[in-house]
Amino acid sequence: MANDGKSASLKNWLKSNPTIQELKSKAKKLGLKVKRMMKKREVVKLFEDYIKKLEKFEEIELNNKSSSSSSSPSKPSKDIQRTPQETTSEIPQTYNKDKLVLMPVNPNWIHVYWDFSESTRNILKNLPNGTRTVLRIYDVTFINFKGNNAHRTFEILIDINNQKNYYFNVPMPNADYMSELGYLTRDGRFVPILRSNVCRTPSNSPSQSTRERWLDIRKKRKIVNPSDGPVIKEVERVASSIFGLEREISKTLSGKSFNWQLISVFRSGRGI
Repeated sequence: MANDGKSASLKNWLKSNPTIQELKSKAKKLGLKVKRMMKKREVVKLFEDYIKKLEKFEEIELNNKSSSSSSSPSKPSKDIQRTPQETTSEIPQTYNKDKLVLMPVNPNWIHVYWDFSESTRNILKNLPNGTRTVLRIYDVTFINFKGNNAHRTFEILIDINNQKNYYFNVPMPNADYMSELGYLTRDGRFVPILRSNVCRTPSNSPSQSTRERWLDIRKKRKIVNPSDGPVIKEVERVASSIFGLEREISKTLSGKSFNWQLISVFRSGRGI
């Protein structure tokens, strides 16, 4: 036994009346916390408490040894036989649910992942020869998407047996995107099977809002004060929209010059 008789040897050592320096040195070796300003009797009291704990530990260890030796070697204790079993849990390859999820990563990257139910997986595996499984990304900023009216459409061929997700590099930040997963027929017609949510990529520049935002800490209420006016006087409009032209037309009719530079279009969908 490693600690057998250690308490007795410590008792005999204390009876030899060691100096306070010897007491503190011994205490540090045993891992006891000794303060710098402690007196000799306080250090001795620290040793006495340690010896009491050590005696209890030796007594428990002695009882365990005697109980284990009295038991039959052919019938070991159940407690000894119990060993913790390591349990390993793995993420399933599929949840057997139809899902297509689109998430923004940064202003110019989005991430899409998908999963199929058993019926959808069978449909994709049993497609006629000549069909291709594709993933499409649509730029649907400020429009109600109806399947064929996106500003831009991006397409990539995918392998449903080896791919479960994909990262897309998109050209426009601060824009809305949606994805569809389906297949192309021989004549080039796209047949969608799954449609994702709409996700917005973050802006790649600071906000142009000049509103002052204050927070009342006592009432936990946000106070927003209107600004004196926008930083940029340009009128943003959707391509082909006449919104915002009334004032310019009235200036033209009244004899003032027509300033086309005050009008800009949304970046998303420009040039389409």
